[in-house]
Amino acid sequence: MRFWDVMQDAIIGTCFIWIIWILFSTLRRYLIAKARASLHAKVLERIDSAQSLLTLASSDVGRQFLESIALEEAPRERPFGRVLFALQAGMVLFFFGVAMLLVHHHVYDPDSGFIIVGLGAIGLGVGFLAAAATSLAVSRRLGLLSRERNG
Repeated sequence: MRFWDVMQDAIIGTCFIWIIWILFSTLRRYLIAKARASLHAKVLERIDSAQSLLTLASSDVGRQFLESIALEEAPRERPFGRVLFALQAGMVLFFFGVAMLLVHHHVYDPDSGFIIVGLGAIGLGVGFLAAAATSLAVSRRLGLLSRERNG
């Protein structure tokens, strides 16, 4: 079996798994949103006047509830987490690329794609590592990392 046949099977299998994951995660998000909307509707039905709304909004819990009614909550940006992800992805891709080059060296076959995949993975790995270093430097310069630790 040739390398590209194996790669084709792996890519097709990965695409099917990805599609299934997307469908289930979308269904999960839909069910969570539906349950949240039902809960919000029940609480809002109990508010019968402007005075009760003001009373709700004046408390911390009520203010958090009213803020949670937004349709889509924006996730808090975590610069350190993003830098750490880029660093991890860069390391994994870099070492995967080195492994592919070692396989190409030991199993020399001009038709195999080990060198192409290896060099591509090393390129992506180095790119992720450079992105992580750049993000870390910019985040430090902007003071985002110190704010994340404090709050």
